[in-house]
Amino acid sequence: MKGLIEIAFLAMAPISELRGAIPLGILVYHLNPLVVVSISMIFNMVPAIAVILFFTAMMPWVKRRIPSVGKFVEKFSQTRQEKHREKIEKYGIWAIMVFVAIPFPLTGAWTGSLLSVLFEMPRGKSIFAIAGGIAISASIVTFFTMLGT
Repeated sequence: MKGLIEIAFLAMAPISELRGAIPLGILVYHLNPLVVVSISMIFNMVPAIAVILFFTAMMPWVKRRIPSVGKFVEKFSQTRQEKHREKIEKYGIWAIMVFVAIPFPLTGAWTGSLLSVLFEMPRGKSIFAIAGGIAISASIVTFFTMLGT
C-alpha cells in the first residue's frame, strides 16, 4: 500500500503524469510493475476524462459570460480547424492518440484532452484515443524503466 497513493496522485498531475509515476513506483518503491502500470494508467485517465467533460460543458457558458475568452477560443479553434481541416478530418483521433503516446513533458493526457476539446472532436472517440495513447506511453515508460533496474 505504501507508495500507491503517491503514484496515483503523480499520475494525475499535469506535467509528470505516468512518466513520473511509473519510475517512482518501480524504482523507488520497488512495487510490482503490473500494479504500478495499472494504477498509473487508471489515474492518468481520470483528469483526461474530467478535462474533456468539463471543458466541453463549460465552453458555451464561457463564450456567453466572458466574451473576450470566448472570442479567443473561437478564433483559435476556427483558425486551427481551417488551417488543418484535412489533416484533422483524416488523422484527428489518431493524431491525438500519438500525441498522448509520446512520453515527453506537455504531450500527455492533459494536453491531448484539451486539444480534442479545442478541435471539437467527438468526446467518446477522444476518450478512446487518449486511453490508447496512455497505454502506449505506459508501455514505453515501463520498458525504459525496466531497462534501468
